[in-house]
Amino acid sequence: MKKLNESMKSSNSEDIVKTISKLILTNQQKMIREEDLRNLSENFDFDQIINEVYVNLNNIGFELIKTKFLDQNYYVLTVGGKDDNITPSQYGTLALILALTKELDENVKIDDLKEIFSSVWDSDIKFLIENDYLREINVEGLDIVKITPLGKATLKNIIHNLQLKNLLDIFRESNSTL
Repeated sequence: MKKLNESMKSSNSEDIVKTISKLILTNQQKMIREEDLRNLSENFDFDQIINEVYVNLNNIGFELIKTKFLDQNYYVLTVGGKDDNITPSQYGTLALILALTKELDENVKIDDLKEIFSSVWDSDIKFLIENDYLREINVEGLDIVKITPLGKATLKNIIHNLQLKNLLDIFRESNSTL
């Protein structure tokens, strides 16, 4: 009987892993809240389930990234390489905003961003907001911009080295060679 229960639990665990993998793959937003995934796997060890989901997705060429946004954890589905929907200028703008938010403890006023990025506001910033890489939110009466989990995942390959000083140095070097 014990083996049958273990077998049934394993089978149900596999079903939960398949369900979560399918849900993540078919989600239009490419991201899902950790709380929702925990609810789906409530009778099982969540860490074990999510590790199996990671392996499943990795086996078919995807990566699942965990990130925090507005005090909630999210999982974001990504693939290796560049997102073809984003231009190099938009990547650079997103990276600068991320570095700026890290430097300023993540609260960048929308009016300040409009001033700083006035030359690319219509081409880059609006696109990034409309496609949920950036999000305008109101916190305690201030309109600020936050990098969404999708925006962070887009920059996943450079995020660990992303500091405003380093980016500014790179831009200075590239301008001096032109």
